[in-house]
Amino acid sequence: MMIDLMKTIRFSRLKMTPLLLLFFIHLTGCQLTEKSNDDSQYSHYYLWLKSLSNQELLKETDKQKQNITDGYFKAEVNLALLYALPNSPIYNPYTAKTTLNKLTIPPEQAVQMSAADFGFISMMKDQLNQQILTLNKLILTEQLSQENQSLLQSKAAERSSLMSQIQKLKQQINQLKKIEIDINNQEPSS
Repeated sequence: MMIDLMKTIRFSRLKMTPLLLLFFIHLTGCQLTEKSNDDSQYSHYYLWLKSLSNQELLKETDKQKQNITDGYFKAEVNLALLYALPNSPIYNPYTAKTTLNKLTIPPEQAVQMSAADFGFISMMKDQLNQQILTLNKLILTEQLSQENQSLLQSKAAERSSLMSQIQKLKQQINQLKKIEIDINNQEPSS
């Protein structure tokens, strides 16, 4: 098609060379530009973790702890994800939040990290904060419920004691009435 177009228009060799050059640059332009990587590695890792059994999660936890010892930056975030995973045998949102709070991103890692990963870590911190606040409210509510339950049991025991005392007083009143009737019956009538 390009050749037919060139024959029809009758370009000279000098005019055809820049046109061909522009055409090939345009075709290869897609290959010359680097594709940005906005995928979050941590979101893929988290989804993978959700598919593991408890035994596999424990093995992965040991592996990430070893990776931290070996100095791998990503292992800290991975371990926080393991702590944040609700079905994980080591589930602990407090530890996950602490791990993320202590996280310092070295400059060489920050350059390599995608915006999606930064966003994922930030979102995870926010979610953990919310979860911790909710857990703290739940703990407070449970404590208040236990205190109320204890107070109710105390009041119930006090009521039972009072009812018992009332019953004894009624019995004493009935006995006194019988005694009074007996005394009145023994007095000679005048």
